[in-house]
Amino acid sequence: MKPYRLHVIIVAAALLLSIVIYMMPSQVNMKTKPKDSAQVLSGGLDETALLQSASSSIDSTQLPILRMLEDALKKNGEKDTALLDQIGRFWDNQKIPAAAAIWFEKKSSVQKTELSYLDAAYRYFDAFKMAGDSSLRGMMVKRAIANYNKVIEINPENLNAKTDLGACYAEGTGEPMKGILLLREVVSKNPEHEMAQYDLGMLSVKSGQLDKAIERFKKVLEINPKRSEMYFYLGQIYVSKSEPDKAVGYYESFVKNTNDPQAAQEVKKIISDLKKGKNESN
Repeated sequence: MKPYRLHVIIVAAALLLSIVIYMMPSQVNMKTKPKDSAQVLSGGLDETALLQSASSSIDSTQLPILRMLEDALKKNGEKDTALLDQIGRFWDNQKIPAAAAIWFEKKSSVQKTELSYLDAAYRYFDAFKMAGDSSLRGMMVKRAIANYNKVIEINPENLNAKTDLGACYAEGTGEPMKGILLLREVVSKNPEHEMAQYDLGMLSVKSGQLDKAIERFKKVLEINPKRSEMYFYLGQIYVSKSEPDKAVGYYESFVKNTNDPQAAQEVKKIISDLKKGKNESN
């Protein structure tokens, strides 16, 4: 086998794997030490331990701001929704969604609105995807599901929440089919729902149903032609299906649409290798 042909195959396999990995929880450390993650979940979510761990990880210049907000909350009472919101957004700025989620959930226990539950839910979902500890991931997705369900109880037509809930079940529980059914329900009500089509496409890749993934990803591009990663994913799928002409077409569309010059250069190399392989086979 020629070296460049081998290169194409290796790159193709690696990039297809990257699509699957995208659907799995990220292993990015959420600014807590591994032992802290275990401590947080010994017997359930220890909010105090998690918040203490998060506080110890932030820049020391930010601590006075946090303490000021916490002291004001103690003074005004634990039901001051404006302060609960401020503390939650403080943790947003620190990029620690698990800590932010706890405070927004406290807010939602006072202000029982669709938006309040949604604020807590999507932060727990973000924390789930960022957590490196499997126990912590499990607890974060459990709390995300609980809050998304509350959103849907208030507004059963909130398709964005239903989409996220479906992704939670599909990615983070032992009930992936429950998530898939929720996502299918969303696209049956609104075939133009971009994120639900995208999630279903990713799940099709993960399960090896590449033809279904192609159908979903093409639909995403119909909805949003500027979503450049879809061209890349489609190109990668066609490489794995040994259809280089189609792969090259989608890769070239990716190069035209992406805002990432480095990614564009890497894909140009793949296009070149695919064309060389085709010419040699002729």
